[in-house]
This record gives sequence, structure tokens and C-alpha cells, in this order.
Amino acid sequence: MPRLAALSLALFMASCHREAGPSRPPTPEVAVAPVAAAGLQLDVRRMAADIGVLAADEFRGRYTLSPDLQRAAEFLVRRYGELGLQPCGPGFAVDFPLRTGARLSSPARLELVRGKRATAMTEAEFVVLPQSGSGVVQGELVFVGYAAVSEPAELDTKADGEATKKEDTRGASGSAAGGNAVDGSVSASAPAYDDLAGIDVKGKVALVLLEAPGRPDPMAMFTRMREESEAFATVAAPLKAAKDVAGLKKLHAEARGRLLAMVEAYVPASATASVWPLPEDVLAVEYDLNKVASGLMRAAAKLPGPQFGFSAGSVKAKVERLVKAGAVGVIVVRGPRSFLSAGEREADELPTLASAAGGRLPGEPLAVPVVQMKWKRAEQLLGKPKLSKLQAQIDAEKRPHSRALGLTVSLAVAVEPVTIAVPNVLASLPGGDLKQEIVMIGAHYDHIGVEGLGQCGAAGDDKICNGADDNASGTAMVLELARAWKQSGKTPRRTIVFTHFAGEELGVLGSKALAEALPFGDARVVAMVNLDMVGRLGPKGLAIGGLGSSDAWMPLLDKMGSAGLEILYEGSVATRSDHASFYRKDIPVLFFFTGVHSDYHRPGDHADKINLVGMTAIGEIVGGVMLALGDGLAVPWKPAGPQGGLSQGLPGSDPKTVIKRVKAADAS
Repeated sequence: MPRLAALSLALFMASCHREAGPSRPPTPEVAVAPVAAAGLQLDVRRMAADIGVLAADEFRGRYTLSPDLQRAAEFLVRRYGELGLQPCGPGFAVDFPLRTGARLSSPARLELVRGKRATAMTEAEFVVLPQSGSGVVQGELVFVGYAAVSEPAELDTKADGEATKKEDTRGASGSAAGGNAVDGSVSASAPAYDDLAGIDVKGKVALVLLEAPGRPDPMAMFTRMREESEAFATVAAPLKAAKDVAGLKKLHAEARGRLLAMVEAYVPASATASVWPLPEDVLAVEYDLNKVASGLMRAAAKLPGPQFGFSAGSVKAKVERLVKAGAVGVIVVRGPRSFLSAGEREADELPTLASAAGGRLPGEPLAVPVVQMKWKRAEQLLGKPKLSKLQAQIDAEKRPHSRALGLTVSLAVAVEPVTIAVPNVLASLPGGDLKQEIVMIGAHYDHIGVEGLGQCGAAGDDKICNGADDNASGTAMVLELARAWKQSGKTPRRTIVFTHFAGEELGVLGSKALAEALPFGDARVVAMVNLDMVGRLGPKGLAIGGLGSSDAWMPLLDKMGSAGLEILYEGSVATRSDHASFYRKDIPVLFFFTGVHSDYHRPGDHADKINLVGMTAIGEIVGGVMLALGDGLAVPWKPAGPQGGLSQGLPGSDPKTVIKRVKAADAS
């Protein structure tokens, strides 16, 4: 499952604490008998064995852009060939093209003209971004700040029905940027902050700052906090073993001091007093990235002035907004205040054109040429006030300072995409009288790789994110359902397609590509069931999402029962996993999920930590659902309502979209 967007909101990105584990996790011993899932005999021993294979070190975390994913695909293909299922095309592997970067087809050119003086930028002073479009453009250069617009202010409703703003949305000067009221108030129709308000960019080239007003590069912040948490854990371990309370207090004070010093330019010390306090039980102190980042985000959200969503810092969002306003080209700059350290600010390094480091893919090319210039060069060229002063004013006042710069820019970019073929794996069990109706059951089989390749970070000596729960567990359950169907001798009325998606960890890319170009001819998909992280059933139980996509789901699940589990039934459709790609095509979906845990996206996600008893119970429910769907159960599509629709949060995160909860003690 890809990282929560919520973990990247506002200032920071965070991840769960790393825990070191064995470099070669063993396949767990299984003492669970096969279970009859409404007629399908599921053997949890087979699921355990498949998890052990896929989560072994030999597959090196199954990163989408590595040969390791290809080897995992070959394993799945062999299994389906042995089972005697049918491919959905020439073979079980169905490739889709994935754009990993770009290359220049001719040298890029960037020239700035002031009056009669032309200055050509050198290759060391700017770089074409991988998501850039191609073209030759010329126009006046306009500084547009961060090209950001604030989110709507939350409203409090008084008892008499009068709405008032919860936060002061004025800048430090007392004027409301983007507002149109002469008294400094913000009108109901205007945002509190808008860099493009009153500025003309039509036919011009925009100079735009990266990130959003008053916050740093979130990826750099995440990396720094991750390094700090790992160093903290290493030093804390022997202190805890020795019960050295004084040493732990000192360690915590020093680490917390570095954290707050790192963010004080964005969140003043007066707002961070409650962030990461020393616990009463000093021996229990942890540098928990989730909790620390959440505390910082809460502190930032309480600051007066306009608030900006995470997407406000996205290059794609900035460029699309500027293009909509008429800009013909874009120059981005990481301003000096957006760096986390003086060393990084001084280095002022530019990204590389073809880089897909850390799983950050460029996506489809943007509509106009886009380059990044070093801030020091921009500082020299733009005259007064300098770029550094403009950024400082914007951040301090939370008020735009967009303006024309008296320069003309000529920009020429010619790029061509760099793509690779990535395999989804599909296997079909043909149906009977309803064979033109397809039920898909799927799971992603990719994960986040190894340290230095993908999104994985090492935990001590363990440098491989094995992904046993995420998502060898779902992959293994899909395989076992396929085996059980085939060996049962039952012919479903509908065609069942067992599907394994690639690229989910990079943004549900495989399912998106498949949903856009289904290889089923005239047959249509009537329902999609997605299994993502079903191997670590814990006290919070099982979550089943997507119930709002069809009125048939809840009655069916009630009939199936809860197999003795605590279950949360969720109406909305989480965007973070592959079922969302099919929901966007008006296909009813279900999502089975046992929640995140301390090993999520960490090297500690090993096969020996899988809850096989829990998988057995979940398999019973999923198997029953699949039998009903295969037998022709009508699953009519239901448009989004109050308890449905897409949601960026995980199941249960919004009480308004929870259908119901069933406690284990109440289970039927």
C-alpha cells in the first residue's frame, strides 16, 4: 500500500519506527487446518509458503523498477500455469508502459534579456525537470511567489446560525490577500491567499518558488527525521537495557532540541512546546516519527493565517494552475528558506533529469517547458528586491508579492520519455452462462525494494523491505483462492479473473493502466475485490471498505458473517489501493485490509510475523463473497452518497462514512 497522503500533509512526511529483524525471514510454522470457505477449501499452509517465497530476501522487496519485480511476476506466472488457468491475452503477464524519466533530444536553452543585454544560462545553472513538456517559448518573466492558493477557512456555526471563521486568515500586515473588501476582511468568495490574484501571466513565463509559503521541502524533512529516529534508537537501546534514566533524559533533550531547531523557521518555538514530551516512564521514550510529525502538523495548523494543503507544494499542481492562467513556460526555484540546513542552502543542488530516486516518478509530461534554476543565479539576475527577500516577506507576512520582473525569457526544451514495460499478472477461470460478466479479485505484488533502490530505508543491518504483509499476504490469498476454485471442479457462472498489480506502491499505476485498457474484449467487469495487507490481523480487527459502491455489499457480508472477527464496515473508497482505479470506472468494489503497523514500509515486515489464524478467518469471508459473485449475485453500481465516494483516509478515519462495527464478542 502506498504511503498516506495525510502523512505528507502540511510540513512533514512521517513513517513508522523501524525495527531491526532477521535478514532472511523464515517461513512460519503453520498449525492451522484447511478451512471451508462456503465450499472453497483454502489451505493456509499454501498461503504461508507463498508469503515465505515472495517475502524472502532473494526477491529484494519486489521494487517496481527493478528486475526483482520481474522475477516475482515469473513466479506468479508459473503458479497459474501449473494450476491450469487461462491467460487473458498471449500470456499471463500483461505489460503496461511506465514513464520513469526523460532525456533531452537536443540541448536545452534558457536565455534572459534585460533591455539589450542577453544572458544565457549555463548547464550548471539550470536543469530541465523530468515532467517538463517540450517547446520553444518566449515571454515576459513574472514572479508568482509559490503559485499557491490557500484552502478555505473552516467555519464555526453559532447557535443562531451565524458562521464565523475559526482562524484569523489575514496576513501579518492585517490585509487579506486575495480578498476584495476594503476593511481588510476576507470575502466569502475569495481565498485568504492567492499568488495569482491580480497578476497577469498570459503569454508569459512564470518564475515560481518550490513548496508552499512557510514550509520546507517535505522529502528533505522526512529524510532528516528518519535519520534522527534511527540514531536515537541505536543510542537508546543500551541506555534502556541499563535502565539509565539520566542518559535517556539527556538523549531525548538533545534530539528534541535538534528537531525544534530544524523547524523553528517554520513553526516558532512558542507553538511546539507540547511536541514530543518526555513520557512519565522515561524508559519507554521513543522517537516515533508518526507521533512526532503529527504533533508538528498540529502545531503548524494552529498558526494564524492561511493554510495550504500538501498539493500546494507540488510542481504539477503549480504548473497546471499557471498553464490554466495562460503561462507558456515555467522556471522553478528552491528558495533559500526552503532548505533545512546552511550546508544544503549553500550547495543549492539541482535534481537530475532522468532521476526516479525514491520512487518519485515524473508522470505524464506537463503542457509547457519546465526548468529548475539555482536560487543563487536567480538572486543575481532578478534585481531588487532580491529573491531571498521576497521569499522572506511572503513567509513572514503570508501575503503574496507577485510582480513582473522587467525581463524577457527565451526557453527551448525538447524531451522524450524514458519508459519501461511493467507486468500486471492476470489469470482467468472461464465462467458458464454468464461468462461475459467478469469478477476481478486482485492484490498488488510489488513493494518498496531495498535501501538505495526504491523507498526502503535500512533498520540496522536489515536493508530489505520484504513486504510480507504489504502485500505478499494479499497476493498469496489471491493465489490460494485461484487454486481452491480450480481444484474444486466448480465452474462459476461468471468469469473470475485473478489479478496481481504492479506499481501500486508508486501510485496504483498498474491498476490504473489496467482499468484504462481492460484486455477482456466485449466482456465487462461487474465487481472488483481487492486484498491489500490482510496478514497482520490485530486488536483493531478487519476493515472492509467500499460498501457505498453497491447496495448489495452489506446484505451479502451480513450473510457471510464475521468469522468471529472484529470488523469495521466502511462505506467510502480509500484512494490508496488498487480498487480505487476500478471505482473510478463505476465498478463496485470491496477492500479487505487489516491496518498499518509498526513494520509498515519497514524492513521488519517479515513472513514470521504473519497472523495465519487471522488470514484463515479472512479467507473464509473473502471466499464466500467470491462464490456469491461467481454464482451471479447482482451487484448494482451505486453513485457516491454521504457514506460513499473516494476518501484519502483509511477505513474508519471518518466516523461519518463508517457503516457499522461488529465486535468480536458479538460476531456471528
